[in-house]
Amino acid sequence: MSTSSASERLQESVGPIVVKEVRQGLRAKVFAIFFSVLLTACLMAALVAVAEVSDSAGDETLGRNFLAAYLIGLGAVTCFVIPFTAFRSMLREQEEETWVLLLLTGLGGRNIVRGKWVSAMSQALLFASAAAPFVVFTYFLNGIDIPQIVTALALLAGWTCLLTALGVAIATQAHSRLGRTFAHFVALATLGGGTIAAFAFGTVLAEQGTRLLQEDAFVTFCLGLLLFSLASTWLVLEGAAAGLALASEAASVGPRKAMAAIVALGLAFGGVAFAYHTPNGEAAAAGSVMTSFFLVVCGAFAVSEKDGFPARLADTGWRKPGALRSFWLVVGLLAVCTVAWGLMYDFASGSDGSGKRLRTLLAAPLYPLLYLSAAVFFGRVTALRKAGEPLATRIAFAVTVLLGSVVPPIIAMVGGGRGNDKAVNALNPVVGMVNFIDRSGRVLDGALVFLAAAALLFTFLAGSVLWARDGARST
Repeated sequence: MSTSSASERLQESVGPIVVKEVRQGLRAKVFAIFFSVLLTACLMAALVAVAEVSDSAGDETLGRNFLAAYLIGLGAVTCFVIPFTAFRSMLREQEEETWVLLLLTGLGGRNIVRGKWVSAMSQALLFASAAAPFVVFTYFLNGIDIPQIVTALALLAGWTCLLTALGVAIATQAHSRLGRTFAHFVALATLGGGTIAAFAFGTVLAEQGTRLLQEDAFVTFCLGLLLFSLASTWLVLEGAAAGLALASEAASVGPRKAMAAIVALGLAFGGVAFAYHTPNGEAAAAGSVMTSFFLVVCGAFAVSEKDGFPARLADTGWRKPGALRSFWLVVGLLAVCTVAWGLMYDFASGSDGSGKRLRTLLAAPLYPLLYLSAAVFFGRVTALRKAGEPLATRIAFAVTVLLGSVVPPIIAMVGGGRGNDKAVNALNPVVGMVNFIDRSGRVLDGALVFLAAAALLFTFLAGSVLWARDGARST
């Protein structure tokens, strides 16, 4: 009786959708097949390692090679198979529209997304539990340390959490047959790229981890990567839940809070790392580039939110839905990050004398500001607006970034100059940013001023358009 009551209390605490998804996932044929294949492959590799260790006494590459092989095998399942299975499971809910029935029962989009993610992560935990003894076994070979193994498994777990959340989130954005077809390509590209990155980093960690973990900078990087993976998982799941929310819900509150919290966490972590290591302007410039890249990715989704808000949410302040508030939140976060990294740069020791690092620090947030604002403006005042939000703004963002990256080098080469001309590529988000990072000169001062003027102009235009449409579409 006590066991039964404890089981019932556990099911009530985690929610019925979570229990249902976990049971369904563990009974699937895909889980049984890949679990058997992984376990068999690990066992065969262990037998080969035992046979070779007697013939390769003193060979330090043996343990490293087998650790890399185990990490690749485990990573293939946890970073691609499981996230793609979660993507397909969520996509089936979209195709059959069963998620609407679940929403009507009062479960909410957050519970549905959590059920899919927890189900996938429970499978990943079982895969990791089966492979972990074999990974630890490599310690008894040559050239492997325990910190190396722990670091590899921790980073793989964090990366799996993020990729699984991305798989679920991509599926929640596919609301039509064409969208679901396109979502398959996006999911394959995203999960495939993430898996390849896991393979590459796992191999480097297996082969050079003993040496790299003795460097404070690398340890700080690994810790930051783990924290970023876990925090971004929260943000992505909030975004996925918002994709399933009804139009009458304040679905954007969760993603906004998560985005602001991650930026605050990133600045706090960057400040501690900046103070712990020898402060320098290059680190501050690098921090500005990384936070700007994060915000431009998040901002591409935030500013494409629909305009207006339901009348019943009129008194909820900044918690109201609508692209206007999301847009100004992104602008505000870019400004806060620029000020924070600028203060760290001011306290940094040493200067390159050319102002290259300062220009990099200032240019990094201007490109997201320019292209996000341009996407908002062109997506709402041109013929693209017929596609409706969020599609119109996302198309405008992709088109403006593509044109801004390709057209200036072509103009420079047609005019007889080089493709990376400083002046011509002032607004180029790729070549222009590379010029600010690698090159110096007075021409870049003028390019920075021109970039700032263009970014501020489009920010004003985008804000004006959003303000007008927000009031007109609030019902």
